[in-house]
Amino acid sequence: MRYLKLLFTAALGALLAAAQTPANSRDISGIWQGPYTPDVSKALGKDLPLTKFGAEHFRTVENADDPTSYCLPVGPARVIQAPFPFQIVQTADVVTLLFEYQRTFRIIYLDGRPHPKDFDPEWFGHSTGKWEGNALVVDTIGIDDRSWVDTAGHQHSDKFHIVERFEKADANTMRWNVTFEDPVYYTEPFSITLPLKRQNTVIMSYSCEENNRDRVHLENSKKVKK
Repeated sequence: MRYLKLLFTAALGALLAAAQTPANSRDISGIWQGPYTPDVSKALGKDLPLTKFGAEHFRTVENADDPTSYCLPVGPARVIQAPFPFQIVQTADVVTLLFEYQRTFRIIYLDGRPHPKDFDPEWFGHSTGKWEGNALVVDTIGIDDRSWVDTAGHQHSDKFHIVERFEKADANTMRWNVTFEDPVYYTEPFSITLPLKRQNTVIMSYSCEENNRDRVHLENSKKVKK
């Protein structure tokens, strides 16, 4: 009788544990969106650990120089921090992120390939991923240094390196943790975590055109500051 009671308790515990585990927790496909995070320091809860070089560049940054004012892509982390949804399309060897913002895309390779030794910088860099438990861990290098970390104007060099973790908390929520590392602009790595929510929508067409007429307002604000 005691044996049956122990067996029943063990089975019940297994069922409860299974119920608390997100269904298909390695399936992160779908349309997601995080909270708009224009200033990474707000998510971090303190000033970023800027080097003297990084602090000077942030102090003198001009809003008019934001890459988006030239219709340039914003980079792999800032695009997730933007107020636009994105779609994840997942296969065994590749995860592709399709962004509504600027109608751009990003490829994460899961086939075990290393980063190439000679890689020309790209707006979204070169990303490789692997599963650690139910978390997709993504390593990205080779990010074009013309992109910014956020809208506030925190910048990075060609040594910029990010590591992300995408992990479902439940069927409709995912935790996105990103660690930023750049010895030129930051004295040490730092990390933020944002919730991504599943969206019942489709990603829409987005067009950013040359000769942005809004630039004149940014230029005028720059003159006012001076």
